[in-house]
Amino acid sequence: MRAFNQLRPALLCALALLLSGTAQAERSLTDMAGRMVKLPDEVHRVYAVGHCIPIVAAVAPEKLANNYRLSETARHYLPPALLAGKAVPAAGMRFSDEEILTMAPDLVVMEAMPGAADRAARLEARLHVPVLLVDQDMLKFKEAFKLLGEALGQREQAALLGDFVKTWLDPLHEKAKSIPEKERVRVYYAEGPNGLSTNPSGSSHSQMLDFVGASNVAQVANLPDEAMSTVSMEQLLLWQPELILVWTPGADQLTTWRAITGAPLWQRLAAVKKGRVVQVPWLPFSWLDRPPGSNRIIGTLWLANLLYPERFKYDMVALTREYFRKFYHFELGAAEARSLLASARPQPGDGK
Repeated sequence: MRAFNQLRPALLCALALLLSGTAQAERSLTDMAGRMVKLPDEVHRVYAVGHCIPIVAAVAPEKLANNYRLSETARHYLPPALLAGKAVPAAGMRFSDEEILTMAPDLVVMEAMPGAADRAARLEARLHVPVLLVDQDMLKFKEAFKLLGEALGQREQAALLGDFVKTWLDPLHEKAKSIPEKERVRVYYAEGPNGLSTNPSGSSHSQMLDFVGASNVAQVANLPDEAMSTVSMEQLLLWQPELILVWTPGADQLTTWRAITGAPLWQRLAAVKKGRVVQVPWLPFSWLDRPPGSNRIIGTLWLANLLYPERFKYDMVALTREYFRKFYHFELGAAEARSLLASARPQPGDGK
């Protein structure tokens, strides 16, 4: 075993060279962390790290090598191009270097965030595969789509996605910025199995709230790596949110929504007593967060319409169908769109 461990780096290097074949780096692109990345002339397979799966899938589904482990319900809303032949982690969300190499990627796409440039350099050194960093800040989606379209040879598709953002999200954000402070809806983003975890304003996990002009009531620190902060019922009673948005780790079972609406302690909040507890739609990926990727684009439209229906008068059925067609490459029926939108208002007995 000791001898194998000593040989392991050399074996990984040999495997990387074998899988990379004869492809030569023939062009360079500057990624969204300002790094100059050498790419093969044509990219055939992409390993997308974590949060980058939806955005790579939107641009080039057939080139994506991996996906999340998804429920059968979620899989229903994705086309074969996003399901067939995709590697999924055996447990959790991570792959080992050996597992990544067996996918034979000629590009890795990773999220640009603090410290990502160093991590990308280390990953490139281990895998001998270029790593492209993409910033998924909601204000930079058009730039991200353009970069991926160039990298993956899908400029037309990337332009289509960028135009959707330009048509819908850009004017939404401009209008949201003009909402007077006193008219902003006070929202608590409830996470974790019991709803007593959250992320504050300034976190990528809650950026949608800032983007649509909501007031995030969570007065807590943005933790390192943007981990969830634990809060108490006493703090919630002080904050008194007007609306509670629920992210559910056990989505199909509505675990968090049920924990909040069914617990007597939560009834001390006016928002709960008034039935203003809203489940974030979660199919095929969460519409708000986890991952905080391009899946949030449809969620942004949904949330703006939910919070400020007089300001954002959208036909959400039509927009949901358009989003699914362009970003998920899936023809969603009108009845299916209505069902997904209705999932935000669970009924007693749902999720059991």
